[in-house]
Amino acid sequence: MNPRPPRARTWAAALLGILTLALSGIAAQVTGATTTTGATGKGNVTAAVPVARPHCGAGAPEELAHAVGEVATRIYGAELSSSETQSDQREVEGYGPLLSAIAGGNTAAIEAADTSLVYSHTHIVRLRITKGSTVLADVGGPYILAPVSGSLRLNGRTIAHYVLSVQDDLGYVKLVTRFLGVALVMRVGSHQLPVEGMLSPGPASIPAEGPVTYRHVHYESFSFNARSFPGGPLRISLLVALPASLSAETCPEIKSAELGHAAQLISRRFALSPEAFPGFIKLTSILTHGLLYIRSGSHQLAGSTEPGPRSLPSTGAVSYRHRTYEVYSFTAPTTVGQVRIYQLVTP
Repeated sequence: MNPRPPRARTWAAALLGILTLALSGIAAQVTGATTTTGATGKGNVTAAVPVARPHCGAGAPEELAHAVGEVATRIYGAELSSSETQSDQREVEGYGPLLSAIAGGNTAAIEAADTSLVYSHTHIVRLRITKGSTVLADVGGPYILAPVSGSLRLNGRTIAHYVLSVQDDLGYVKLVTRFLGVALVMRVGSHQLPVEGMLSPGPASIPAEGPVTYRHVHYESFSFNARSFPGGPLRISLLVALPASLSAETCPEIKSAELGHAAQLISRRFALSPEAFPGFIKLTSILTHGLLYIRSGSHQLAGSTEPGPRSLPSTGAVSYRHRTYEVYSFTAPTTVGQVRIYQLVTP
């Protein structure tokens, strides 16, 4: 039996993977913006928008859960399509020792090549090689999600297929809990996976969306379908605790505050400095679909656009570049002193 791969795919590696995705240009597709530093925002008009909105009322729990669920879904999607994942696929597909071993039918060499890939400098946590219905090698941990597959070719012909993943269930749970601060449950059918950091045993039944009471705590659920390794169904359910005063807020305020809270939790995973500002902004923009601005007083240190807004309220609605945004802000320590970070999201 092969040993479990070392925990190379720990917090730092998982964060790096999503940062790679953010830096690959997808952030520009999401926000239509670029990250800049040192912009002052001169000549750019931001107008406060007086908006009379009704309280969110009965729709408040759903609004909150959807804001959380969108971020969790994007974290999962990053594991499937990041440039890091694509790079690992290319390395597997071009790995000479593996291709030669398959072509020669050398079972021991196939196993050795598979092990080398999983334990090398790649981010792969599990790699399965198949030929027809026969599994030639399968190296990696037991609880893996977000598998991607492809063909292994030699001299123009397909000689085998592979399935790999760059994330295990534990790594995903850590990302969600650290970026969002919510409880979650992962199940295959009715079987809950024994992964550290999840609610255990969890509610007996969790709806796709709706209220859940577990151990006398009221939650709103958000569930989505994912894939376990090598390709089976996996259900991920988030349980979002409901503040008592939630219904008295407007729906845009709820969404903005929740995504802003996510931005604040993400910021705590960085040693914020001018060098780290672009990475933090791009990562947060990818996960929240928001515009980010870091300011010291009225001076913009970094931001999603140049020039950035001339001025911003700590909270409230603003009009910027002919669009209306809801603002959430918080202070954070950096190597250049205390700053205020603003996030603008569309209602």
